[in-house]
This record gives sequence, C-alpha cells and structure tokens, in this order.
Amino acid sequence: MNIYNISVDEPSKQLELDKWLGLTSDKNQYDTSVDGVYADLTSNQLFNFVMCCYNYAKKVLPKYKSKFSKKTFTQPQLFAVLSYKIYNNMKYRENSESLELSSTLTKALGLKKVPHFTTVQKFFDKLDIKHIRFIDDILNSLFPAEDCYFSLDGSGMTNNYSDIYYNRRTNKIKRSFIKNHITIDSKYMLIRHSQALNGARHDTQFAIAAINVIKKYNPKYVLSDKAYDSEKIRKQVNEKTTALAMIPLKKNPKTGKHRLNSQAIFRETVYSFRNQVGCVFSILKRKFSGINTSRSTRLGKKETILKNLFYNIYRTIQILNSKTNNQQEYKRT
Repeated sequence: MNIYNISVDEPSKQLELDKWLGLTSDKNQYDTSVDGVYADLTSNQLFNFVMCCYNYAKKVLPKYKSKFSKKTFTQPQLFAVLSYKIYNNMKYRENSESLELSSTLTKALGLKKVPHFTTVQKFFDKLDIKHIRFIDDILNSLFPAEDCYFSLDGSGMTNNYSDIYYNRRTNKIKRSFIKNHITIDSKYMLIRHSQALNGARHDTQFAIAAINVIKKYNPKYVLSDKAYDSEKIRKQVNEKTTALAMIPLKKNPKTGKHRLNSQAIFRETVYSFRNQVGCVFSILKRKFSGINTSRSTRLGKKETILKNLFYNIYRTIQILNSKTNNQQEYKRT
C-alpha cells in the first residue's frame, strides 16, 4: 500500500516551489526579494514562515488598499506582521513591541518603522476573506494530491476575549466557539478545504460541501468518524466521487442502500489513516493556538480560516525542508 512518502525525484510542481517563493538554487537560501537580503531556509523557522507569508501575500494582495492610502505600509507587509503575531500567539500591543527588537525581520520586510498595533488591527478587520482563500488555492495547486485518501473532521476554536472570573459572575461559564471543519489529504497533510461555523453545527452541512470540493482530486477513500455516518453523506461519496466512504456505523443499519453495504467495504487498515486529521488539529492548535482573540463572530471565523492558511504555509516549509534533506541524502548515496 502506498504510504505517500515525499519522493526526492517526484516530477511535480512542488519541486519548483523553491524558485516560485524565491529560494535560490544553491546553498538552499531564501531570497526575501528586498534589498538583496538572504537567510538560510533552515536557520530560523519563524523568519522562514513570516517571509513565506509575505511572498504569498505579494502574489495576491494589492499593494495598497486604496489610492487614498497614506502608503506608509503595504498590505503584504501588514499581512506578514499579522502572521508574526499569530505565530507567536501575541496580543496586538505585544506584537508591535516584539517586532521592534527584530531588526533582521523588519529589514527583510522593508519596514522603515514598525506599524502601530491599531494599524494591524484595522488591516485584519478589512482583510477580505476571499484573498485568504485565493492564497490557499495557489498553495494547494502547487502540491497536487491525486488518488490518495482524504479525511474530514471538525474541532472547536474557543473565544477568549473575556476573563473567566467575570464569566462566572455573569453566569456565562460556557464560552462560545467557532467550529473549524477541515479536509486534509494523506499525501502532504495539507488542508484542502475548510469552513468555519458559529457554534455546534451538524457535520453533514460541511461534509457535502467538502466532498464537492475534493472530488476533483479523484480520491480513493474519504475517511471520517461516526459523526458523519448518514446515508446522504455515503451516497454523495460513492456516487459523486471516485472514492469509497470509510465511515464506521453508529449502529446496525436497517434502511439505506449505502449504509447497508458499508460493512462489506469497510477496511480497518485504511481507516487508520484518519488519525492524520487529528494530528493536523494538534499542530494547528499548538502552533497557532486553538483560542481565538477576535471578539465578533465575523472576525472569529476569519481568524480561524487564516490560521488554517498559516498551518498550510507552515506545513509547506516542512515539506521543502524534508525534500532538501532527502535530496542531499540521495546525492550522498
């Protein structure tokens, strides 16, 4: 069975990603494309992540929000500063103070001064979610994942803008949350589709939309837990895609053609790949925090989608590092 390891001689688009992002062909160095500043790709993970976000943003975001802008900072610069904040799990004020100490990063971003924290706040508030989606689409197109497994799952992203002491005094012990639904592939463990919903929602709403998106990858299997056990979802997978639905039954079915036939096609070894989506959630929440700082539901959803994008960028850097190390090992042998 193909375990979908990253091959050193895989002739696909992601092997040219280093050139697209500004990675030089020699010494494995990252070109920031600003004043000829270079940095070793493997030397500082934070620097690599922020510069990668900056270069992606330059491909999608307009330089300035409008022609009446003060033009003190470009939108890609502010996007990079925002990525620095979320990566370090800081508040807006702390982010500006921390960035002032990083002369290497500010120089690489071409910042003459560090933006005031309210500037970054306003940028995030006005950042169009379609631009976040567009960056994610570009990234996913560079890492094709045909004929592999896809896993679906959801997890809550808690809101943490109020102190628990005051929550107890107002009898609001239970905090609100954004439900983050994602679909990942087994080849690169990248998020191929995501949706942020307010509070608890039935997983069926997300599953149908996700299946319609991933069918273009010609998946072999679609994996999910018992929460997705419904005749509607199984029918969508089996009839609208090239995949088989690997979903455990909640109980012995009495009706539904696809549910009745599910036990005959269920494969435990294939279903074990579903733990990858749990691993992605673990990395996402550990690296970028499972707690949203946005107050409104609108911004909470946007912050969740943005964290999903940042996870994908973080993951692609890991893939590039792995590819480089494999190539070096391959040359030595």
